[in-house]
Amino acid sequence: MIKVALDAMGGDHAPKAIVEGAILAAKESQGKYVIVLTGPEDVVKSTLSSFGYNGEGMEIVHAPDLVAMDDSPTAVLKTKPNSGLVACVSLQKAGKVQASISAGNSGAMMAACLMILGRVGNMPRPAIACDVPSFGQKVTLLDCGANVDEKAPTLVAFGICGSIYSETMLGRKNPKVGLLNMGEEEKKGTEVLQEAHQLLKQAPINFIGNVEGRDIMKGEADVIVTGGYTGNVVLKLMEGFYEYHLKTFGKIDSPEGKQFHMDWDYANFGAAMLLGLKGTGLITHGRANAKVIKNGLDLAYRLASNQVSEKIAAKLSQVA
Repeated sequence: MIKVALDAMGGDHAPKAIVEGAILAAKESQGKYVIVLTGPEDVVKSTLSSFGYNGEGMEIVHAPDLVAMDDSPTAVLKTKPNSGLVACVSLQKAGKVQASISAGNSGAMMAACLMILGRVGNMPRPAIACDVPSFGQKVTLLDCGANVDEKAPTLVAFGICGSIYSETMLGRKNPKVGLLNMGEEEKKGTEVLQEAHQLLKQAPINFIGNVEGRDIMKGEADVIVTGGYTGNVVLKLMEGFYEYHLKTFGKIDSPEGKQFHMDWDYANFGAAMLLGLKGTGLITHGRANAKVIKNGLDLAYRLASNQVSEKIAAKLSQVA
């Protein structure tokens, strides 16, 4: 039985929204997996009781320390080992759960996953991967903010991680991998991007060359590789566009309008994935509501059950 550990105290609306999302997930999953809530036991139990839920399909691990959104990631690991955030990752390292997710301090969650779980094989750095909308299907964008100033081999590793994820989770056969750049020509962009282009051509993936920003939503590639700085800017720009669209037009009550909101509302995606770890780690919005948490838990379960981390490790082992 797969177990997913959830930081019950992470996020702007914790613990209420987090626990409510866990309840929704437990009811919807119908016993497919167990949710392990980490946080102060009395707080978690009282929040469950406020929803009239008896905790079926859940376990609680007492973790009394609280992590603030502005806490230093390294300080959290050193001074708050008994926090819900650190505990949900430590449980995975101990083999008691198979996935960990938090809506709390994203820097601290990334640091906890990296320092406690570690990296697979020769993975230089884990990447944040997000599924973003395009014409007709989702596109996987990575890195979306875990790193800055990556070297070319790191971008190649991102491409391998994204390719495995796309094939395993999205069902893309031999997924097309593109490198985000300012032009299609091989000599475009920084020296790092030019070097990465050449290395990606030799990597064991279906590399289709450079893609430009406008190509993201055209579906030109199944996976788009970029540095964390640029990827985060792109992701936040897309989130801002959706909010602008909502304020301007509202929700459009037509088949096309409903599909648009299904594709663009981040709540339907649940969480971002940290790919390249020795395990399954996910982070989600600090302002996550119950729907986000429910979908994030489902994604965590599917990543663990499909052994995405293990498949990435196997693929990376083929690269010198």
